[in-house]
Amino acid sequence: MAQPMTPALDLELRDAALRGLALAGHRGDPVTAAAAKAALARLAESDPEAALLGEIYTLLDVRPAAIWRVDVPEAKEPDLAALHRAIHACTPVSFAYTDLSGNETVRKVLPLALVHPPQGVKLLAWCESREGFRQFFVRSVTGLALRAGDFSADRLALLQGLLDKETNRE
Repeated sequence: MAQPMTPALDLELRDAALRGLALAGHRGDPVTAAAAKAALARLAESDPEAALLGEIYTLLDVRPAAIWRVDVPEAKEPDLAALHRAIHACTPVSFAYTDLSGNETVRKVLPLALVHPPQGVKLLAWCESREGFRQFFVRSVTGLALRAGDFSADRLALLQGLLDKETNRE
């Protein structure tokens, strides 16, 4: 008897489900929040990457405020689409970045996740230029380009390092 084929993991569907579970604590329903927390904990048994992403989203991917600042531009859809693809494919990227003080730098990064705080969409990444984990407002990215390479072998360790950094912030 032939073994049934296991369907390929749909990373976009998994990501959407993880974001929903991460936001469950903001719904004012402690029963739903506890069930979501338990589901995220069980993921560690079968999908350690999803478990780490769930914790990162719970920590950083908060419900957007109704109004933040009207004069702040939104992230460009083509940049977001390219970053989603790069994250799922574990493809390094480079871009010019203008920080909040107006300083422009060129960055080479390993993109790990996108989060959605009230201030705008942020890219969480390992920055090769600064040799550390960094957060970048996607709206401040220009000239986004995919680079050669594949960091899939290091992705789990990078996500763990990112989570450790974010949970140890004071």
